[in-house]
Amino acid sequence: MLNAQCKMHAGLAISAALIALTMTGGSAQQPPSPPPSPVLNYKTVTAERLKKPDDGDWLMARRTYDGWGYSPLTEITPANAARLQPVWSVATGVLNGHEAPPIVNNGVMFAATPGNQLISLDAKSGRVLWRYRRPLAEDAIFNHPTNRGVALFGDKIFFSSGDAVLVALDARTGKEVWTAKVEENRNGYYMSLAPLVADGKVIVGTSGGELGVRGFLAAYDVESGKQAWRVFTIPAPGEPGSETWPKGDQWKTGGGSV
Repeated sequence: MLNAQCKMHAGLAISAALIALTMTGGSAQQPPSPPPSPVLNYKTVTAERLKKPDDGDWLMARRTYDGWGYSPLTEITPANAARLQPVWSVATGVLNGHEAPPIVNNGVMFAATPGNQLISLDAKSGRVLWRYRRPLAEDAIFNHPTNRGVALFGDKIFFSSGDAVLVALDARTGKEVWTAKVEENRNGYYMSLAPLVADGKVIVGTSGGELGVRGFLAAYDVESGKQAWRVFTIPAPGEPGSETWPKGDQWKTGGGSV
């Protein structure tokens, strides 16, 4: 159900971009893409902008902290929805299901795809600004090779790599700023979810419950990548909620992925 909602949301977000282009006279044929270039008009993302984004921005996976996934834009209506038509398209080079909503900041779009890839585009023309790919080891554990979105803050974009590594990129160039190992991939931990930024921290959770890991949330400083805290979703003996678990070591492999 959640996957279906993610896919529906991504489709709606892309459709919104397309109809806006159609109504403003956008070309129906995409020109050849020039070589990747830095984002020159990138607008710094502040805590205030995350709390109250401009109507045309989509700065986090569900747009706002309340998680509504609601756009206040009014140009698309029941009266003109039939006029939706393709304006541009970009090949991601990946065939797996795409589940990440497009993130848009001041006309710059970020699209995370399966295959540990992130693409930055000009939302109006579809021109690719840069592509980032993080290679995975051949024996990497990655049961669901998809990505469900990215997070923005300052001039950085935060990306959950499938091998349980959090990556901070320069949003203008796509170059790595820092990486932080969230957990050991060989122990069954991997990541596919969208990070969330709050209070100067970027928060991520791990997958791998089907492999017997103990799930957790962890927060990292947005500037340095240093871990600030970690909290497990399965209580250890003596922690609140532990009395609901059997008397044994089941809590160690109980799952609770995020």
